[in-house]
Amino acid sequence: MKSKQLASITLCLIVSFMSCLTLVSCFGASPPDGYLGTDTTSVFFIQFTEKSNQLNGNIQGVEETNDIPPQTKSYTEAFTGTQNGSSVTLTVSIFGFSSSVVGTLNGNTLVLDVPQSDGHLQSETYVGASTQQYNQAVDALRSKVSQKDQQYNNTQATATSAQATQTEQQNEQQATQTAQQGEQQAVSDANAQLGNALSALKNDEAGLASFSETSTLNSYATDWQTMQKDYATEQQDAKAGCGDNSSNYYQVQSDAYQVDSDEYQMNSDDYQLTADKNQYNADLSPVQSDVQAVKDDWAQLQQAVANNTTNTPAAAYTSNDVNNALQSAQGIEKTAQGVWQSAQSSATQYDNEASVLKQKADALPASMHCS
Repeated sequence: MKSKQLASITLCLIVSFMSCLTLVSCFGASPPDGYLGTDTTSVFFIQFTEKSNQLNGNIQGVEETNDIPPQTKSYTEAFTGTQNGSSVTLTVSIFGFSSSVVGTLNGNTLVLDVPQSDGHLQSETYVGASTQQYNQAVDALRSKVSQKDQQYNNTQATATSAQATQTEQQNEQQATQTAQQGEQQAVSDANAQLGNALSALKNDEAGLASFSETSTLNSYATDWQTMQKDYATEQQDAKAGCGDNSSNYYQVQSDAYQVDSDEYQMNSDDYQLTADKNQYNADLSPVQSDVQAVKDDWAQLQQAVANNTTNTPAAAYTSNDVNNALQSAQGIEKTAQGVWQSAQSSATQYDNEASVLKQKADALPASMHCS
């Protein structure tokens, strides 16, 4: 197995573990079926068990080969791992050799420093997923490879046909016919390419449409209520005065420390908000790329239709089809942007109020003048 593939497998394995550590915030009461990693030529899926901070599991996947035309092949690898706080280490052993990768977890985002062949480290991020999502990713990869195979076969067939035509007939009529076939093929190819772009846009915008900040904002609200409650306790204890040998004064100091701890907990919510922003960007980027692809492919189809003197085949899509798809994507982008901006504003307000309350709690023991 190539080092790049091994690094990607290890990355996915570590993500699966760290995502499990944040099970409540990420998936509620039910854990994910496994953890999914994809790139342009591979799909990985990790399932594991954990006991006493030790991990045992396996990764299964499908990858595109370098054959011409390309094919797909499946594989399964076992792995082990350990965790210590927010730090994790995952180890994959292949043919008697072991490779380990370390990383850190911030909220539901795991960032791994993966050694590259040139000696550099590259940060890579992975998230948990369901079996259905894995199956969909596998189907998408195989469909992509199948399309490449078909395109290769079509190209080969077209080249063979063109060569035979040039050999058998060297007259103007055959040249014209060949040109018309090219025009028709251009329309067919443009139809297929635009169809693929519209399908990709629909799939990717579904992920962006599901972007939510509800869980993170609920965590802010809960931590803020706890902080207010602990400050109210500190105020109540302060009313009792210094106490014998300043015993109550020390209690008020302890209360202030608890309020400080509550404020620190809200900083953890800030880390989750950062992770949410990363997820928002990850969901937004493919939609923006798909939108541009749809525009480019629509222009290419219009040009191919205009150049086709036979008028067949016709365009498979209309301007209304394209405009509706683009408007839908733009609406989803706008909604997701509003969700993120609103959450960011709320988080800033929580942080500001928590900072002010912390200052009040820290100042209260000194205001008792017990020393």
